[in-house]
Amino acid sequence: MYDPAEYADLDVSQEIAEMFGYITRYKPHQIELETKMRPFITDYIPAVGEIDPFVKVPRPDNKPDTLGLTVLDEPAPTQSDPTVLTLQLRATTKSSGVQPMLVRSIEHADKNARQINSWVASINDLHRHKPAPSVRYSKPMPDIESLMQIWPAKFEELLETARLPDAELSLELADLVRAMCAILDIPVYSSLTESLHVLFTLYSEFKANVHFQNQLEGLPDDGADGGVWGPM
Repeated sequence: MYDPAEYADLDVSQEIAEMFGYITRYKPHQIELETKMRPFITDYIPAVGEIDPFVKVPRPDNKPDTLGLTVLDEPAPTQSDPTVLTLQLRATTKSSGVQPMLVRSIEHADKNARQINSWVASINDLHRHKPAPSVRYSKPMPDIESLMQIWPAKFEELLETARLPDAELSLELADLVRAMCAILDIPVYSSLTESLHVLFTLYSEFKANVHFQNQLEGLPDDGADGGVWGPM
């Protein structure tokens, strides 16, 4: 802190002594800075990768091989199969047009059973971890979870006496699809393709649901009571 008494006996001119008075007379202004939140997308996303030991052996011709930039740098002793890696990249990225791809071949396949088993295991692992296909509808569609909810009790009582539309009904295929979608609360627009996709997705979810599988097999179920559909 500034103490004027410590500088009162300085051997300076009157003009300089008056300047020390400005120190005590100064009052800082309180300025509030307005903070504006603006969304932005960074050009580079920081990521922590593997530490590079810088022990890469250069090429004999001293040309840059761009290892780690355009060529995958794998320090592990078990190297990835280029064809499997290409299939993994094709499964996780979306690209338009037909792209050339590598065709894997095994020389003397009758004597390389180990490579064949490794290839089959790699493809099985690829299909097992393959992401589910995503579909973007051009019109609003209901969520599958909402379509799987239990119907009202009065509607289920009506289904016990009424007959659902089936293949024996005298209707065109397009009209039959519209009728089934109307019963299941699936909207139908000018094209039936997206409505059919929602219909079959709903069917697939019901088929994979453990609760409904137990109902079909007559097994006791620990989940919620009631259901939406009968046997499928």
